[in-house]
Amino acid sequence: MTSPATPVDPTKLIELTNESGTPVIVLVPTTSSDAPDPTEATPVYEQALEILISTNGSTTVANSATAQFILDQYYIDSTTHDKKYSTIYNLLVSTSNWYVPVANLGVVQDIFATPPSYPAQTAAADEAAAIANAGVFYQTISAYPTSALATNFQNAMGGTLNNASGPADGSPNSSANVASSISDSVKAFFQSTKSFKNVTLAGLVAMENYYLSFPFIWADPGHTGNATYYLYSSSGKATSFVGTISLTKPAQLDVTLANGGYTCTFSPASNPSDTTSVDVNSSQAKALTYSNGVFIDDPDSDTPSIAVKGTFQVKRFFTQQPADTQIIAVLTGTINGSICLGFDSPQKSDDKTNSEFWDALFHPKTSAQIFQSVMQIGGAIMLLFFFGQVLYGIYKWASNLSKAKEPTTDELLKAQQESLEKILSEKIDAIAKQISNGQQQAPDSPEAASEAIAEQRDVVADNQNQANLEDSLKLQQDNAQELAKFESEMSSDQLVRLEEVGSQIQDSNTALENATPETLPTVVEEQTTALTKLSDDVSSLTADVSNILSKESSTMIEQNTELSDAIHQDIEDSDSNAAEDKANDDPDAADPFVPEV
Repeated sequence: MTSPATPVDPTKLIELTNESGTPVIVLVPTTSSDAPDPTEATPVYEQALEILISTNGSTTVANSATAQFILDQYYIDSTTHDKKYSTIYNLLVSTSNWYVPVANLGVVQDIFATPPSYPAQTAAADEAAAIANAGVFYQTISAYPTSALATNFQNAMGGTLNNASGPADGSPNSSANVASSISDSVKAFFQSTKSFKNVTLAGLVAMENYYLSFPFIWADPGHTGNATYYLYSSSGKATSFVGTISLTKPAQLDVTLANGGYTCTFSPASNPSDTTSVDVNSSQAKALTYSNGVFIDDPDSDTPSIAVKGTFQVKRFFTQQPADTQIIAVLTGTINGSICLGFDSPQKSDDKTNSEFWDALFHPKTSAQIFQSVMQIGGAIMLLFFFGQVLYGIYKWASNLSKAKEPTTDELLKAQQESLEKILSEKIDAIAKQISNGQQQAPDSPEAASEAIAEQRDVVADNQNQANLEDSLKLQQDNAQELAKFESEMSSDQLVRLEEVGSQIQDSNTALENATPETLPTVVEEQTTALTKLSDDVSSLTADVSNILSKESSTMIEQNTELSDAIHQDIEDSDSNAAEDKANDDPDAADPFVPEV
């Protein structure tokens, strides 16, 4: 923390009035020793942070109160090598309890005033509400990455970036015109939405970087502030319980400490092969560091042994149930070389009532591919916000030039854009490599990311449906075996029909067994139709021989048929969910993770 110097230089003072509705602190990124690069201001949490201490000695500004702070950072000019006073700051006004942004204020000293001064700032309640809604927008895009909302956002940001070069003509007002062009275009996009009209680009970038910088959001800050995630992996033949990642809230958050003071720990499973238990070996626990949105065991390694990323997903993506529109937190990444998936509740193989993801995700044959696809989606989703991050960096750069009364040219703008894109691309690619143990890299563009996400979501659905079809096939095989017990009492026509049922089961099983990743979509579609016919044929035959079946056999066949019908409904729901998601320009992000202020 920075204490106010004595005596106070009035040219370094800034006044902040807090009307956000909650007590706040003021976070500022610390400057590096070199001349500040405007691109460094893009990710507002990217640099080390410090909490400012007001001139009255407090870090907290009560609601409806006003306080003064000293802005007193310096840098070394890369050309002259002289020490110079920084006149540009990013004030991240945040809640005092969870550091959640309520205002993202860029300030520049007015060097033309006499004496030079910083304009007074206000953290307003409407801005706090807008930033909170920006967090909901971020979660919604992440959970519904194939939606029309996500596509429209990406197109709008890309178009805004392309159009920004027009005003960069070198005229006296060119910098202000570039900033206004970006601001107006982004505002027009959010105004065109149904639920996010008050969202701003500055608020969106602030919340995105908040999620990347502190682990708080994954620890359910609106409730206990603690969380445990249960992680699983699959070899392609069997599922294993890998262990837990626990997040424990400290008595007091501390921005100067790793993880903001949180204790983040990975504890390995006591017996990985026992999926009926979630017992862990605490004696082999490892401390984790949260860096760029990834929980890692070695911050200095490009490919740490543990690298797991938090993601926001819509629950029905996993359960296939249309009503499951809640936003849930899911961990994805690698632990000791194994691809893992983690939920905040145990998934026990012997307790499928409470382990609600087990049936859809943990099928021995398909789970490995599902886990890998979810990991690829988690790495690619970061690029959905790529244009927004670049735009915000250019907007701040142009705004700062405007305040300094310096013009902008198309050449300077393109150089700034290229620099920002390079920084962000390298950062996103590094994260993708971390969580995949160096086996994958991020898509090379937002457009490629959207295609990859859509493709991998289809892969997840196809694998879920393949598992569903195999389960349905096994139920019908059980029915056929039960019917076969009464062959001696069947007519020749009924025996032929039973033989045909057996052939259909064998053909479907062969098709599903021989499906490759390339043919799986077609096989799933064909076998969904084939198994619907099979179910009808079994039901028709069962009705015709009902007079010779025992009560127990009739009951068993009826139950199996009901289960098979439910499975086919899941497949239909999966298809309709995907179609709805792609067409949806206002997804219902039910129960988003919103920290209490």
